[in-house]
Amino acid sequence: MARGAYGERLGRSFNLETPPTLSSQTERGSLIVTELLCDEPDFGFTEPIAAESAYLIGLQMRGIARHELWEDGHSIPVKPIAPGTTHLYDLECNPVCYTDQPFHDLFFYVPREALAELGDDGTPSVRDLHWPRGAFLGDEVIRHIGYALLPALDAQQHTNQTFVDHMLLALRSHLVATYGGIQVVKTLRPCGGLAPWQERRAKELMRSRLADGVPLVELARACDLSPSTFVRAFKRSTGMSPHQWLLAQRVDHAIALMRDPARSLADIALACGFADQSHFTRAFTTRMGVRPGAYRASFSRKPG
Repeated sequence: MARGAYGERLGRSFNLETPPTLSSQTERGSLIVTELLCDEPDFGFTEPIAAESAYLIGLQMRGIARHELWEDGHSIPVKPIAPGTTHLYDLECNPVCYTDQPFHDLFFYVPREALAELGDDGTPSVRDLHWPRGAFLGDEVIRHIGYALLPALDAQQHTNQTFVDHMLLALRSHLVATYGGIQVVKTLRPCGGLAPWQERRAKELMRSRLADGVPLVELARACDLSPSTFVRAFKRSTGMSPHQWLLAQRVDHAIALMRDPARSLADIALACGFADQSHFTRAFTTRMGVRPGAYRASFSRKPG
């Protein structure tokens, strides 16, 4: 049973069962996104959530004209919610919400320990985020991260874990830099590339689990680095993020499999770790400049 305000436990607060959930493991815990969707009117009050040292970052996928918010039993002044806006809920303040309208939200669960973890890279440690009380802000970074994760939430069991890790770790860095009172980019220590053994080890791990992917925290641990330091060092060494490098390897593997005429493009997509054929087509076209079907057809036109 989940202990934090995410997944089934968060769903119960909104009278929803088994909501779609994605997570990324960090050194001290997890960053988790849960999708909550209710198309029925007259929802009412959320169930209280046990207080804990964490935040929920709510991204409104659908606007709400009428709603109310309480923290520690006190009513908080609010305005109608525009779609695409974000609100921060401090779970130490026992938030309770009311609405009589359908809703669609993404909730990012961010423990304070996960925020403080960034201090392991030389950044001033941050545990608290500063947010205008009751405000729903138009944060474009959070909005784009949320929309990027929607297809992965829909796929869940077939999603790319490395991609999810990148998105949720990027969200954490953005929260600390924008609402934590420090500028992460300016205060991080200069970072060199990976040592040859680290680069070799990381690539070997990703190649060995091409279809399933390897969580960033596992790749970083194999290189004796923190996840954020590993990502920066890997990009400096290879010119690509780990996720981009993995996609390139999957496309290369797909090209090899496409020479077998008995295999369909849909089967090849799943065998190479893509969520579905459309995801495969987008990644393949971006890398090769041509759609997979057209590339495969070119085999029959080549002499010999």
